[in-house]
Formats: sequence, structure tokens, C-alpha cells
Amino acid sequence: MRVGPVGMMICMEPEVVAALWGFGGAAMGAGGAFLGTWVQQRHQAQMEQKRREEARADLLEERGRTAADKALTELYDLRRHVSTWKVGMSAEERNQWYQTGYDHTYSAELNAALIPEANELRERLRDALEVVRTSMDVDAWQSEHEPYLSHFDAEHSIALLSAYMRGDSLPTPTSREKRETTQREMREEGWAEEDRRRSNPS
Repeated sequence: MRVGPVGMMICMEPEVVAALWGFGGAAMGAGGAFLGTWVQQRHQAQMEQKRREEARADLLEERGRTAADKALTELYDLRRHVSTWKVGMSAEERNQWYQTGYDHTYSAELNAALIPEANELRERLRDALEVVRTSMDVDAWQSEHEPYLSHFDAEHSIALLSAYMRGDSLPTPTSREKRETTQREMREEGWAEEDRRRSNPS
């Protein structure tokens, strides 16, 4: 008796079906294992990225806190130094008094520049410290009284940085700080205009 192709297919169907099921199961198992591995690796990569971001944020916060602490220390040293001014100092003593105070303002401004994500503070403190330098110049060379201006302006700079470190709103600018801010902005606008003229000569 001859068995045609259809009969052979019918006769072999259970084996074929079993083989197909086995192959399908193996494929599904391999696919599931691959998918599980991919999901796990993706999750691990996300966790690692999150860990790196948190570590970077912690590092920036630590560096910012360290820089702010150093700047505040310089400001306290500045206030203490300002109080050493006394009537009757010689020209050399006045010059040394001013220079030491200037160095404190410079160091405070330099450390404040390293505080991340603090643009408003940096601008405010830069103007406030420029006011301190101007006040020290007045107290050192143009007056014969206690350094009221320098002491007041140093106190204002301390209040600015302290408020930022506490997370409070920054104090209202003093009249001298407002004047310095206006002058600085005018200078910057003038420099920008000069750069534009140089870039586009007529």
C-alpha cells in the first residue's frame, strides 16, 4: 500500500507538532530570558545613572557649602579687621589697613564664585563687596572718624551670604549697593556696545 504525501503528513503530524511545540517553547524560553536580562540590565543602568547623579549633586552641594563657609569666614575676618582702624594712623598704616581689607573682600568674592547655582548671590555679593572697598577707601583717606561706612557695608555682605546659606530671601540692597549695581550694569552695557562695534565696523 502506497502512502501519498498527504498520508505521510497525517502520519507524521504528532511528531511534527511535538517538535514544533518543543522548538516554540525553547524559543519562548530563550526570548523570555533575553527580555528578562535586558530589563534587568536597563534597570541597573538607570539605577547607576541615578546613583551618579545623586553623587554629583552631593559633591556639588558639599563643594558649595565649603566655598560658602570660606567666603563667610573671610567676611567675618573683614569685619574684624575693619574695626582695627583708628584715628591718627600714618599713611603707611592706612595703606596697609586698606590693602588687608581689600584682600579679605577679594578672597570672599573668589570663594563665592565657586558656589554652584547661586547667580543672584554672586552678583549681589560682588556689588556689595565693591561697595565695601569704596567705603574703606573713604574711611582710610577721606575721614578722621571711626570706620562706620566700612563696618556697615561689611555687615551687609555678611547678611547677604548668611541669608543664602540659611535658605532665606536675600536682604534688600542698600542705597550704595543699588548705586554700584547701576554703575556696573552701565559699564557692562558700554563694553558690550564696544564689542559690537568692533565686530561690525561700519
